[in-house]
Amino acid sequence: MRKACLLFLITAFCLAALQTNAQIKWDASKFMPLSEIKPGMRGEAYTVFSGTTVEAFDFEVVSIQYNFLPQLHIIWVKGIGENFEVTGPAGGMSGSPAYIPNRKDGRLIGAVSWMYLGQREHANLVGFTPIELMIEVTKRGMRPNLSYRGGSLFNFGSDTAWSGTEMLPLAPDEVQTRERKMEPLLMHTSGDIGSARLPIPVAFSGIPAQAMGILKPLFDKYHLSPIQGSGGSSPIKNAPIEPGQIVGIEYARGDFTAFGYGTMTYIDDNQLIGFGHAMFGEGNVNLPISGGYVHFIVPSLNQSFKVASPTKPIGTLVQDRQSGIAGLIGSHPSFIPVDAKIETMDGQTHAMHYEVMRHRNFSALVTMIGVWNLINGIEISSGDHSVNIDSKISLKDQPDLVSQEIVRRNVYSSSGSPGLQAALSLSPLSRLIGNEYAKVDIESVDINIKIEDKRKTAVIEGIRINKDRYRPGEKMEITIRMRPYLEAPIIQTGYITIPNDAPEGLTTILVISAASYETWQQTRAPLNYRPTNVNQLIKLLQREENNSDIILELFVPRIGMTIQGEEFPELPVSMLSVMSSPTQSGEGGFTRGTTMHFEKVPTPYVVSGAQFLRFRIDRNAP
Repeated sequence: MRKACLLFLITAFCLAALQTNAQIKWDASKFMPLSEIKPGMRGEAYTVFSGTTVEAFDFEVVSIQYNFLPQLHIIWVKGIGENFEVTGPAGGMSGSPAYIPNRKDGRLIGAVSWMYLGQREHANLVGFTPIELMIEVTKRGMRPNLSYRGGSLFNFGSDTAWSGTEMLPLAPDEVQTRERKMEPLLMHTSGDIGSARLPIPVAFSGIPAQAMGILKPLFDKYHLSPIQGSGGSSPIKNAPIEPGQIVGIEYARGDFTAFGYGTMTYIDDNQLIGFGHAMFGEGNVNLPISGGYVHFIVPSLNQSFKVASPTKPIGTLVQDRQSGIAGLIGSHPSFIPVDAKIETMDGQTHAMHYEVMRHRNFSALVTMIGVWNLINGIEISSGDHSVNIDSKISLKDQPDLVSQEIVRRNVYSSSGSPGLQAALSLSPLSRLIGNEYAKVDIESVDINIKIEDKRKTAVIEGIRINKDRYRPGEKMEITIRMRPYLEAPIIQTGYITIPNDAPEGLTTILVISAASYETWQQTRAPLNYRPTNVNQLIKLLQREENNSDIILELFVPRIGMTIQGEEFPELPVSMLSVMSSPTQSGEGGFTRGTTMHFEKVPTPYVVSGAQFLRFRIDRNAP
């Protein structure tokens, strides 16, 4: 009995190994090689124009262009037929299979993949990727890449509100400045002309207008075309898995959706090929793929596109190459669950949930836009407000991590966008997912948001101390003049005790908001914000001062050092000399002074601004 069980397990393992290492074999009875295709030949291509019904359109071969791109040949045809002539080549048709003479009596020659921009009405030139090039994709291996993280084409630069270096929320006036920079860009221009790969539509269930300017550079690099307000769920849960049907990737699914899609070309048992070009062009991958439902095709003189919604995941994308994609029908990789509880200004609580695919470039961005979009949908998109946000990013269990979660609790207020504020609170995601030190898998994201309909901000306008000399150990009283929004100035009093071991001499008292304090610390000790390992990064992302606190800091112009991400404020002169030796570099760097002590003064406002005064520490002060 034991031998029989062992034999069964070995057989099952071998069959599974053969299946995952299998490739689609060339079959001359099913496929027509490029060498046999001639101008003037006529055939039929198949795609979905509406719902899940695969329909044919006729074509006639015009020419074959060899090495259109290195090792990529294109079959140029003219599309014929009433349905195709209305739409022309449309985004989402990529992968639509083409046969000569037709699917019933002919052989598969390739898939819709390219077009010419700026064509006159009914010109309808469209390019097919030959089927032999698409089958070659499966020879790269049909096993998911379990170490896949996604490419890193896009750098979240400091000139966008999604900057990975942004670990603290922006001050209210800074947020509004960033919002003005994020103007939406046009997806296409009327002057486009020349050949182009058919774009992959990505249908969102809404995109905040300011976010379009952020999405555009990233999507352009991947030949993706975001469609605003065209997402949402499908009227059906299951679509046929067959050539001509929609196939794509759900960037997000649930109460917020984003679906990028093309068309299935050929299926052999549980193996699938499609698109006729790349999705992201990232080689051996591991991404979930879903079926879809076409609501309609939007005809356009500029660029027609299918509007489609996902049905449900159907398998795993394993190859993403220049001439097509290949996947396995069956199980799929997991998504990142995101749970949001949003209390709106009327006191109602909305529990919302969505999931995001795992990808270095897209996971953080889509998660943040999802929260932003949900708030825009049920509450104001701009206007006077205050918002309390508790967020938690849970990490998959890794014993070598200093912490398994990043928790942030803070309050924000402005006349801008509460959705943007909530999105920015999740900015650590981009640093975690894109870090260069270790693979960090996100277990889940939870965010609780409470929005109020009043702006509660105040600016620090001035400060005053009682004298210009203080003794070590003495308590200093600071009078702070603040101006709340649309109100008369008020006085806030703060206290800070000078350390007993404080050195005599000139010292600075800095009175500063939480957001400005983080900027100041990055200026004072920039290397503190350049971690050298994943645990330093996690500690850095956990740092956060409350925006309603005023920070009181005693600062002295005493040089310290940051060494491999750790600050040493009181290194001896001998050590400073060694670390600044001209024979070494990259181990550390100097700090621009030392924080001697700091205290916090709570307020009922979200504070901005800063003031400072210089005084002397003198053991003989009165």
